[in-house]
Amino acid sequence: MMLSIQVRIGLIFFLLLIVMLVALPAKAEQELSIDSQLFDTEQAGRIILVTYADKHINRIPIGAVNQTYRRRGDYSSSTWSKRVAASIEEDYKIKILSQWPIREIGEHCVVFLVSEDHSIVEVINALTNDNRIDNVQTMSTFKVMADKYNDPYYRLQTNIHSMNLAEIHSQTTGKNVTIAIIDTGVDTKHPDLEGQIQQSKDFVAQKSSDSFGDNHGTAIAGVIVAKANNGQGIVGIAPDSHVIALKACWGIKTGGLEAICNSFTLALAINTAIEMKADILNLSLTGPHDPLLARLIEKAMQRGILIIASQPDSDDEKSGFPAQQLGVIGVRCLSNKAIQSSSENHTLTVSAPGEEILTTLPKGAYDFVSGSSLATAHVSGLAALLLQLKHSLTKQELFKLLANANEPTFYKLFSKDQISNTDNIRSEADKRI
Repeated sequence: MMLSIQVRIGLIFFLLLIVMLVALPAKAEQELSIDSQLFDTEQAGRIILVTYADKHINRIPIGAVNQTYRRRGDYSSSTWSKRVAASIEEDYKIKILSQWPIREIGEHCVVFLVSEDHSIVEVINALTNDNRIDNVQTMSTFKVMADKYNDPYYRLQTNIHSMNLAEIHSQTTGKNVTIAIIDTGVDTKHPDLEGQIQQSKDFVAQKSSDSFGDNHGTAIAGVIVAKANNGQGIVGIAPDSHVIALKACWGIKTGGLEAICNSFTLALAINTAIEMKADILNLSLTGPHDPLLARLIEKAMQRGILIIASQPDSDDEKSGFPAQQLGVIGVRCLSNKAIQSSSENHTLTVSAPGEEILTTLPKGAYDFVSGSSLATAHVSGLAALLLQLKHSLTKQELFKLLANANEPTFYKLFSKDQISNTDNIRSEADKRI
């Protein structure tokens, strides 16, 4: 029986609607669900991270019309991986706090809370022997590396004047170089930072929205990218660099610079930095060795990202990572003679100004801040200046140049003739990269 014209028209419109729904990309970003207990430092000792390979991540759907992969959301997980997580939760009587696919290393990560009724050691041992699971680790806590300095008489950016930054800026300002700052948030409305932060993401929004928590990240951003020639404030090392602010840490004291992060929030941020194709990753923080973060940092370095991290003030099991990971450039303050680079543990260390650094703070403020966090930002800015002149600089070449950053004639290296002639930039340090 012939279909009526009205029915046929209705079917055509229905089919067109189906085609449009299939063709259109889904929501660009899905909200990541995180239980607030994940940020409770008192519970940190009972939180574990479980990861396992998920071949469904980034898989192209079979039978797709144009066979073009469209990401369904930054945090969407496969049904299979969620089923595995649910079964682990049920089998071991532990609580899921959050889960997400770590796309860059093809793993699914689940954060569990072990109740006080269970021995965390026994739970970890049991999970380690579970053939569904590839890796189990405790939640690590990291701290930022800066302290506020309140002397009102030091109103000079000595770290800039001593390096002849004005001469360097006549050659390079960091243009077209992307720096990802993984830290607390940044006050993007600060007069010296407004318009300077190109993109930002917040991975601890469920923790707190208090503005005081952004002190440390704002100070780091000021050192790197504060506006030049705007008639006020300070000048950043690389004022034209493309800065991405990835908030993975949160403040722990009102008005203070102290802040902490953990394995989960840092993993989210590092994975995002890789996806966003950053050139430099600034990690002004330190903590214990973390297997999950180590895998992500290794992946970042494989993608050509330069990792710059703070050296700790002391050498112990609770600090030193990621600065001591093979291939990462660690930074210490010029005044810190206690931590030295070592050929035995293959660490790469450079020194930079980190004492009494005038920089930006939230709500339009400026103050002097000290710590290896500021020295790390200093080096990240210098690396951006060098990469603008020659983006193909290898890690070996950059390390050699940065190791000489405190020499009086350092600014002369920024002439186009000098930076182009990098064939002879080699040293014993190259062997340790």
